Amino acid sequence: MISYDIIEHGQPLQEVAKATPRPKGTEVLVRVTRSGVCHSDLHIWEGYFELGGGKRFYVKERGCVPPFTVGHEPFGIVEARGPEARGVRVGAKRLVYPWIGCGRCAVCKEGQENYCLAQRFVGVTKPGAYASHLQIPHPRYLVDATGIDESFAATLSCSGLTAYRDRKSTRLNSSHSSVSRMPSSA
Repeated sequence: MISYDIIEHGQPLQEVAKATPRPKGTEVLVRVTRSGVCHSDLHIWEGYFELGGGKRFYVKERGCVPPFTVGHEPFGIVEARGPEARGVRVGAKRLVYPWIGCGRCAVCKEGQENYCLAQRFVGVTKPGAYASHLQIPHPRYLVDATGIDESFAATLSCSGLTAYRDRKSTRLNSSHSSVSRMPSSA
């Protein structure tokens, strides 16, 4: 496989040839056909986020240490899957949900993987979509985007799915809050 990696923050991406991953267990290998470019990718490439007032947040503090493959807006075709990967067929076109948590902590078990402190975020703490292939730990991170233009669909991995997840979380939290405020006699 080929990836385009940050070798040094602020320097041009470098083409790197790597062995193509072979999925095991529930893993799925996606051949990347599209990838959005998010402003966060640019900050990661620079090596920091400008916080204002001369303050910066350096991405190395979050595990973005070169060499590194960025890109958290992937869309592609399922090329292979591990023997335990169910619910997706080889050849299926899918959008990749990039905000993958550890899957074991309380936050992940509540369905809030985007808040996980042991994150495995695609293109942020794990190899990203600026590559010919991307390995995903489970088919549940693949979203059917049938009917959406593939070039546009890729950009939804960050903006669209983040908004969707936030909205879903807000509804869940609201329903939990209203139940907890009900009188005990109800």
